[in-house]
Amino acid sequence: MRPLLALAAACALLVAAGAAAEEAKNSTNKFRQREASDDMLGYPNLDEDALLKTKCPKHVELRWQTEVSSSIYATPLIADINSDGKLEVVVPSFVHYLEVLEGTDGDKLPGWPAFHQSNVHSSPLLYDIDKDGVREIALATYNGVVNFFRVSGYMMMDKLEVPRRKVRKDWYVGLNPDPVDRSHPDVHDNSIAKEAASKESPTIEQNKSGSVEGGEAQKNGSVQQHSVETKPNSTQAQENVELLNIVNNTRSGSISSVTTAAENTSQTQRRLLQTTDKSDDKTGSSKTHESDSGAKVAATAENNEPLEEDADASFDLFRDPEDLPDEYNYDYDDYVHESMWGDEDWKEQEHEKEENFVSIDAHILSTPVIADIDKDGVQEMVIAVSYFFDREYYDNPEHAKELEGIDMQKYVASSIVVFNLDTRQVKWTADLDLSTDTVNFRAHVYSSPTVVDLDGDGYLDILVGTAYGLFYVIDHRGKVRNKFPLEMAEIHAPVIAADINDDGKMEMVTTDSHGNVAAWTAEGEEIWEVHLKSLIPQRPTVGDVNGDGHTDVVVPTVSGNIYVLSGKDGSKIQPFPYRAHGRIMSPVLLLDMSKHGENAKGLTLATMSFDGYLYLIEGSSGCADVVDIGETSYTMVLADNVDGGDDLDLIVTTMNGNVFCFSTPSPHHPLKLLIT
Repeated sequence: MRPLLALAAACALLVAAGAAAEEAKNSTNKFRQREASDDMLGYPNLDEDALLKTKCPKHVELRWQTEVSSSIYATPLIADINSDGKLEVVVPSFVHYLEVLEGTDGDKLPGWPAFHQSNVHSSPLLYDIDKDGVREIALATYNGVVNFFRVSGYMMMDKLEVPRRKVRKDWYVGLNPDPVDRSHPDVHDNSIAKEAASKESPTIEQNKSGSVEGGEAQKNGSVQQHSVETKPNSTQAQENVELLNIVNNTRSGSISSVTTAAENTSQTQRRLLQTTDKSDDKTGSSKTHESDSGAKVAATAENNEPLEEDADASFDLFRDPEDLPDEYNYDYDDYVHESMWGDEDWKEQEHEKEENFVSIDAHILSTPVIADIDKDGVQEMVIAVSYFFDREYYDNPEHAKELEGIDMQKYVASSIVVFNLDTRQVKWTADLDLSTDTVNFRAHVYSSPTVVDLDGDGYLDILVGTAYGLFYVIDHRGKVRNKFPLEMAEIHAPVIAADINDDGKMEMVTTDSHGNVAAWTAEGEEIWEVHLKSLIPQRPTVGDVNGDGHTDVVVPTVSGNIYVLSGKDGSKIQPFPYRAHGRIMSPVLLLDMSKHGENAKGLTLATMSFDGYLYLIEGSSGCADVVDIGETSYTMVLADNVDGGDDLDLIVTTMNGNVFCFSTPSPHHPLKLLIT
């Protein structure tokens, strides 16, 4: 017993020492030293009467409303998927179903919804995977599979499966819990340039299948992997961040995704109700009885014997509801019989058994990007992948057998995986971070990659931030560019790339969980940075908000403040920030809502807040009109002419699984949709 106690005490001291070292490092890092202090403040009292008495009405009216099968976490796609000249709304409901709605009235398209075995944090994409001239709908799922659906709703056999990441089983032994040097920030630090000049950019080794072998940082040839612990929370996504009671305490725990009751479980099954033993049924249903001779007595029209179970159940429609069994539910879509739906859940393939290596399950928590990144004439799909063992999945003893002898908390990683869409094989993999599940900053990647030509050479670069707080720029061959990665706090939002200071060059803007916003040149030099004191859950939006001819950056925050920053120097543009009465968990849409003949100045900001209102805010004055929806949303408001008329429609989707289409008096024109 004493040796065990001594060992436990020694382990406790090591953990405490590691935590203290990490604390000391973070205390000197400018980005990480700051706090999202505004998130600890309460939201202002909601005066509904004052809010609804707007001085700038937009005259928005509900055109139609439709309910889908479950909550909606990812922004839908508006497109004419069947080439009939009419727009459809493709909705990725969170659990099991991809749905397609008619843009004219919200009715479900024949053949839809389509079923899949996983849940979804990704928006749908269009791509002709089978080269038949008709684009299919691509949907990346939580379990690392990209499915393709025909316009009829049929799920094709063709799919992309992200391979597991193989790391050394003992990769963490002897390492500092946080091995990355956090003793200095990447902002206002001249030593970064000197270090970068003396080092060559790391390259990426790949095996014949295109995936990187092993999980260790190689000095010669592989992308450096950074260690940070990630809780394998299956429902964490690009757009979802943790509730605010721990938002500032990144020294005692990291900020993970904000979750609701539906989001807190990785289980995608719909077993809301389960059948009980029919022998206890008090409604009189019965099984076929046998006579004294052993022969079964058939149920006939004249037979007074009890009916067969199926026949008996057919009369439930005519029975008094009080006589029905407790587990009966009229909503068939939510009524689940174990034997009927047992095969609807995702099942991981058998793990490779190797003595010294562990293969970590792949998960996709954001939307991939389709582009020809290397000018070879072939489209690639760029996927940001998180690797971890889903805790709830492996709570099942049958599944846990696969990981016998493996500590799930020791393996969390992230990578960029690029598929060739002609061969449907992995082209290359760039390994990013590697961590355990017990440190403050973890290796998940919640945000979609951004694909852009930074230096004008015709080849596309891949920009991505991770929850470990590292911002990578990777070239078309999979090599991390010089001076990168740069370090901030946890990065949940996608990196944006745009000419924000009107100098004709491309800049990059990153945000993090401590409320930092930083603008960088394509070479990684800081242009400006500002601290907004609130977690930034979604990407900024770029446009000329107030109509002064200069580019602005619109930033949503968990505090409910919507900031408009000057693209030139990051200064706050008045009269913003605009304060909503709840969290802003979705990107802000910028659009021109001017009417015919109206010479309006500036753009309108459209977004949902967790106070249940749709906000339409004038960029020039800060005056807002609101629509009381009474539901919360993680998805971006979309604008298009979905009903075939000549006006602009707004599509709003919610956590309750509702899709709203609102009409506006503003005329539709493709150039009025200023989404960046």
